[in-house]
Amino acid sequence: MARKHECVFCEILNGRSAASVVYRDEQCIAILDAFPLTRGHLLVIPQQHQQHIEDLPEETVAYLFAMASRFSSALRLGGESNATAVLLNNGKAANQHVAHVHLHVIPRRDGDTALMVWRYLTRFINPWSYIGRGKRLTRQAARWQALLKSE
Repeated sequence: MARKHECVFCEILNGRSAASVVYRDEQCIAILDAFPLTRGHLLVIPQQHQQHIEDLPEETVAYLFAMASRFSSALRLGGESNATAVLLNNGKAANQHVAHVHLHVIPRRDGDTALMVWRYLTRFINPWSYIGRGKRLTRQAARWQALLKSE
């Protein structure tokens, strides 16, 4: 019997799909974005499947933002970025590509705006982004994990 189609994040959470995992606990998982806007672009995903943030329990929302703050701090204190953008696309009209709540923690560096805009416009169609992606994400995940341990 065919399995009911689940979202890609549920597949990752249930161990049926691979991802570059940086952090995991009973409430959320943090993975590297497969189509990053900048080096180290992270997704913080709740264990509970909901498309819209207002459908999650308040304590889950607070926890997601607390984790995004922790990751942001680790990046800045570890010298990996000058700043971060924490972003939530809440629904399809807001450019949410996966219908499962997730926060983006996007490392920002001085002078990266033009490159970030280019990556935003080409992130799903740039064939060069696939070359060496697995190794690159594995290295970045290890760097993230080291930053979290050193905080």
